Amino acid sequence: MNNLVTIGVPVYNAEGYVEDMILSALRQTYPYIEILIVDDCGNDQSLEIILRIKSLHPRGECIRIIRNNHNLGVGASRNKIIDEAQGKYLYFLDSDDQIEDYTIQLLVNTLEAHSAQIVYASYEIINLINDTTRELYQKPSIFFSVEDSLAAYAYSHTNVFQITVCNSLIDLLFLKQAGVRFIDKVFWEDMAFTYELVTKVRRAVLLPDITYHYYRRAGSLSHYQDRDKLNKNEIEKNIQTINYLKEKSQVLIDKHYLPDLCKSLEMNSFYIVCHIIKYAQRIEPSFTKREIRAILHHPFSVWEILKFRHQMIQNLFLWLLGTMPIVATIPTIWLLGKIKKAL
Repeated sequence: MNNLVTIGVPVYNAEGYVEDMILSALRQTYPYIEILIVDDCGNDQSLEIILRIKSLHPRGECIRIIRNNHNLGVGASRNKIIDEAQGKYLYFLDSDDQIEDYTIQLLVNTLEAHSAQIVYASYEIINLINDTTRELYQKPSIFFSVEDSLAAYAYSHTNVFQITVCNSLIDLLFLKQAGVRFIDKVFWEDMAFTYELVTKVRRAVLLPDITYHYYRRAGSLSHYQDRDKLNKNEIEKNIQTINYLKEKSQVLIDKHYLPDLCKSLEMNSFYIVCHIIKYAQRIEPSFTKREIRAILHHPFSVWEILKFRHQMIQNLFLWLLGTMPIVATIPTIWLLGKIKKAL
C-alpha cells in the first residue's frame, strides 16, 4: 500500500492567504497526499476559495473538507484532524503559511529510513508586521533512538527546538497510541501539545532543511501584542497553558530532564510577566501585583528542587521569584528584565 500523508489545515478567516497555502501543498512532489481542511466557521470567503481550487486544480481530488458545527478554535480543529485523518502519516500546516515542494517527500523518506515516530524539519519566519525580514530557525541533524533523549534535548535547547506543531511529520498510529491531544486554549495550545508529545517519543529525527515558511502577520492570534489595546483575558490564556504544563510536570518527578523542563516553564512565566510590565498601560483590565507574582509560582517545593541533579541553582532562584514579598516582585522583575533585554 502507498503510505498516504494527511496534510491537516485548520481554516478560519484566511481568505487573504489560503490560496497560496493550499497551492504550496498541492505542488508536493510526494504523490500520495490528502489535504484535510477543517472549516472552523469563519465569516469570509476562505471556503469558497478552497472549493474553487478543489474543482479546477489537477490534484483537486486530494482536498477533503470537513466543517465544525461552530467556531471551536485551532486546538479543537487539530484534534478533529487527528481523528479524521486517513493517512499513515500526519503533517500540520497553518492556513497562512507555505511549504516547499519537496517537504513531504523529504520527511517521509527520512522517517521511513530511520523507522522514526516523528521528524522535525527547520523553517524560516518571514516578518510582515513592520518590514519584510527573514529569521532562520535551523535545527542540527540529529537522530534520537533512546527513551527520553528527545525530551531531554528539547527542554535543554529551547533556542534550537522551537515550539511549533507545524513542519513535523508524525506517525499517526503512534500519535493516537500516545494519547496526546490539543488542549482547549486559544493561545499556545501548540506549546502544550509539543511539550507533552516529546515525552512520549523514542525515535525522532531533526533536520536542518528549511522546508516551511511561517509568515508573521500583524493582528494574528500569536502576535496580539501589536495591538493598541490588549485584553487581559487573552494573556491569562497564555498563563493557563503554562500552568497546565506545570501541573502535568508533577508526574515526571523521576525523569532526568525534569529540571530543564521546570526551568523552561518558569522562564516562559518570567517572560510573560516582563510582557505584562512592558505593556501595562495597554492591558485592560490591569494585573495586580499579587496576580503577577502568582504567575511565577514554581511547580515544585524548595525541598524537591534541592534533589535536582542539575539546574538546581537556576530553579531555586526561579522559585524565589515566585515567593518573594509582593512589594519586591515588580522592581526585581524589572531589573532582571532589563538584564535579559526583555524590557
